[in-house]
Amino acid sequence: MTEEPKNVFVIAPTKLHFEELKTVRGVGDRFHLIPLLDVADVVHVEELRLRHVVDKARAQLDAFGGSVDAIIAHWDFPTTLLAPMLSHERGCRAPSVDAVVQCGHKYWSRVAQRRALGDETPRFALVDPFDPRAIEGTPLPYPFWLKPVKAFSSQLGFRVEDRAGFERALTEIRAAIPRIARPYDELVKEAGVSEELRAIGGQYCLAEEYLGGFEIAHEGRVFRGEVTFHATMDMIREDEVFTRFEWPSSQPARIHRRMEEMTAAVLKEVGYDDGCFNAEYFWDRETDALRLIEINPRISQSHAPLAMLVDGQSIHEVAIDVALGAPPSFEPGAGEHAMAAKLLHRVRRDGVVRRVPTDEELAALERRFGAFIEVTPSEGDRLSDLLDQDAYSYVLASVYMGADSREELLTRYRALLDALPLEVEHREAA
Repeated sequence: MTEEPKNVFVIAPTKLHFEELKTVRGVGDRFHLIPLLDVADVVHVEELRLRHVVDKARAQLDAFGGSVDAIIAHWDFPTTLLAPMLSHERGCRAPSVDAVVQCGHKYWSRVAQRRALGDETPRFALVDPFDPRAIEGTPLPYPFWLKPVKAFSSQLGFRVEDRAGFERALTEIRAAIPRIARPYDELVKEAGVSEELRAIGGQYCLAEEYLGGFEIAHEGRVFRGEVTFHATMDMIREDEVFTRFEWPSSQPARIHRRMEEMTAAVLKEVGYDDGCFNAEYFWDRETDALRLIEINPRISQSHAPLAMLVDGQSIHEVAIDVALGAPPSFEPGAGEHAMAAKLLHRVRRDGVVRRVPTDEELAALERRFGAFIEVTPSEGDRLSDLLDQDAYSYVLASVYMGADSREELLTRYRALLDALPLEVEHREAA
């Protein structure tokens, strides 16, 4: 007797990501894919209406005529916590909500890292930005990083050089942090996160020592207690901002092995199981120090095109297999290209977007350069009004490309930018 296909719900897929998901082996035979919630509900939202989102998701699952066999997510908060909460409500496989919080909450993650890794953990301190004595009570020497315990990307992350910079950062954080802190506090309560972990809510910040070096990330899964890594990538920064992500990493294998040992130790410490993750590190080539930056309890949707270009297989397949309780299979290096990259076209000055490419122009450029292009702003947007940008620059476009060498890739990328009809009228500095 042939087993009926399973029903896999995907939280807030974009049109692109859902098309990518349809390329996963087994779609239609082993499982069906069903969107759950819209991107507009949970991604780049000016005001996240948590109650509306939770009620809408539950109503959609209730109204579905078949079984709910798996729920997966690729975005950061709130989907990283929505997915395990809804999964446990429906009897689906997923990490515990406490383990997810200990990975994704910057303070609790550092606490767990301290237990698992000891002195390899950067120095850190909890900061209440609304405490009038926050500056005097923070024991770290300048410079250090200050960031909310829960945020999107690098939003509200500041390099603090001195007291004046600390005061400026706190002013900006106080004004903007409620946008995420309030729904975060609602969701951890709704999800049944333990009282101990809820005690440090979303309105807090983390101060941590300033780290430097080369940034490397890896991605993997925990399946029935076994940690497995399926990819590494180099995260290239220029003047403190990311400019591209190269897949796979070209750094020494011994560094990759150390990363794996450290990540596995932290995941075991927090009890993370039956889920995917990615983790980011700084490696100081001079001292050989390796420091864990963060663990994200999910795969990244932006890595999926890179895996297809280099490995010939979608990492979405790994997430689906884990959620369905099937042993995942991933074979690195089976794709058409030796390497691939996500390249971020950024500018540092504010301005107004006067022209963006038409769909026809984008399609022509993608065919010409063998790339995929995502344009961030729309015509007429002011860059400083865009949601979820970092504190120092604005992303105009993301470009995904494969190549046989870095030189070839960067040459084609520069030519693509020269041909990209995207125009910004910049403000003159005051």
